Amino acid sequence: MADKKPESGKEDATIDVPQILTKPLPQILDEMDANIRAALEAAKRAEAAAREARAAADAATKASNLAEQRAEEARKAGEKAAADATKAAADAAAKAEKIADAATKAAEAAAKKSEEAARRADEAIKAAQDAAAKAKEAADAAIAASEAAAKKAEKASDAAREAAESASLAAEEAAQRASDAAQRAEDIARGGPHRGRRGHRTGRGAQPGGQRGGSRRPRPRRRGSRQGGRSRSGIQEGRR
Repeated sequence: MADKKPESGKEDATIDVPQILTKPLPQILDEMDANIRAALEAAKRAEAAAREARAAADAATKASNLAEQRAEEARKAGEKAAADATKAAADAAAKAEKIADAATKAAEAAAKKSEEAARRADEAIKAAQDAAAKAKEAADAAIAASEAAAKKAEKASDAAREAAESASLAAEEAAQRASDAAQRAEDIARGGPHRGRRGHRTGRGAQPGGQRGGSRRPRPRRRGSRQGGRSRSGIQEGRR
């Protein structure tokens, strides 16, 4: 619609005229049909979008519900796992404490047994040392007694040897005297008293024939055996 300008400086009021009055009717109908179709198409698109939005909302709701369910399950599983882990940890701690107590008691018992064994070993060592000292004392006493007995036995052997030698010498002298007496008796029986007296004098003096007077000569004492016995005993004492 065109606006009319005032002529000759005068202002006139403008009149608004609708465009539908300025267009032909067929054009107006075509435009109305086009607008209706466009509105219908827009309505269809809006309805489709609404359906898609509703489906998306439903899917989102389902996904949300599923996620919430999964989250609840995960929460419950986590709580259960935490409870199980806490219980397992508590049980393990209790078992470890029991094992530690048992190990401590076993260690204390082992330490006591070790101390007792060490004390008994010390006592056994001391007893062995005492027994060894007593055995040494007894051995020394036995050696001393044996040496004293050996000396006494040696002295007794020497005395017995001397007594045997003296007895042997006395027996030889007695035998010689008896032989001389028998010879004198035989001489007296054969030649009479005077010859017997002469023979007696002859036996003591001139020794006729070198037999009768010689038989009365005393034998020397044998001292070598006694000295040899003493030397052997001395060697034995040196060996001991």
